[in-house]
Amino acid sequence: MMRKRKKGFMLIEVLIALSLFGLSAVYLVEGAFVASRTIRFMKDTRELEQDLLWARNEIFKEEDYEELSEGGDLPTISMGDIQWETEVEMTGVTDLYKVILNLSYDGNDELGVEPGERTYAMLMLRPTWSKHGDFNSDRQRLWDERKELILELEEERNRF
Repeated sequence: MMRKRKKGFMLIEVLIALSLFGLSAVYLVEGAFVASRTIRFMKDTRELEQDLLWARNEIFKEEDYEELSEGGDLPTISMGDIQWETEVEMTGVTDLYKVILNLSYDGNDELGVEPGERTYAMLMLRPTWSKHGDFNSDRQRLWDERKELILELEEERNRF
């Protein structure tokens, strides 16, 4: 006589399937938490960067050289006070200045913003700054060099 075989799973097969399901569920949940933390961190970083860009734009709206060179404080909602100072250098192009802006901010414990510093370097076209005593002689020297170069080029062209 032949025995009828019962259809079903053995206990070991069920246990292996449950353990595989449990492990995959744990890793799936852990991956979701890591992804949500990363998204939250990136959002905070993006908001911080936007606030710093806003502060930079507010500072560079100032056209007076004296006001800009003195530095100052700028109150913000999310980062506390931003202390800023600038270094201004004349470039080889007339009325074009290299401005290095140093920002340092207090941070905000309630919003999770840590204190920090940021430095920006910008080229700014400011014709009114050339009248300032810091740049007047440099600007005149630059004009004299350009005049000499133009005269040399004209003499060279007239020779041919």
